[in-house]
Amino acid sequence: MKKTHLFIAAMLVFVMAAGSKANAQTTMPIALLTDAKSMEKVLALTEPTASINSKAMRDFKRSFPDAEDEQWYSFKDGYAVRFKEEGKDHMVTYNRGGDWQYTIANYGERNLPQDIRALVKSTYYDYTITLVQEVTAHDQTVYLVHMQDESTWKTLRVSDGEMSIIEDFNKK
Repeated sequence: MKKTHLFIAAMLVFVMAAGSKANAQTTMPIALLTDAKSMEKVLALTEPTASINSKAMRDFKRSFPDAEDEQWYSFKDGYAVRFKEEGKDHMVTYNRGGDWQYTIANYGERNLPQDIRALVKSTYYDYTITLVQEVTAHDQTVYLVHMQDESTWKTLRVSDGEMSIIEDFNKK
């Protein structure tokens, strides 16, 4: 208990120090950050919890037996687990009943399936792939391929053999 209060006090000092800079995107009232009960709820989201749904835990262990560095999070609508497996960063979400919702894997070009890479590189051969986000939900997989060349950044959506640009930015 004493350790928890010390941790909360340290977090409050950190939040107050960080909050001394103006930030136009901050919408959370400062009272929420300084209230001890609210702070404990926020900390519960980032600390491992024993209250993870057992169905979700079983599904995760069965689906990802080689997962490393797993961290579980509880939130209003369910649970999420972040982990590493085969050189990829993953996040899997479950609803409150323990049913799988979706999986997001983040990785680099070398882990991109060959057919997806060939499709992208056949059109964007001068671009460097900087990040791939593989989103799987409802038995469908969509690849978000982030890439750049000397003057632009692009994000492509690749699904079912079709490719479309969803973001296109000039660097200058």
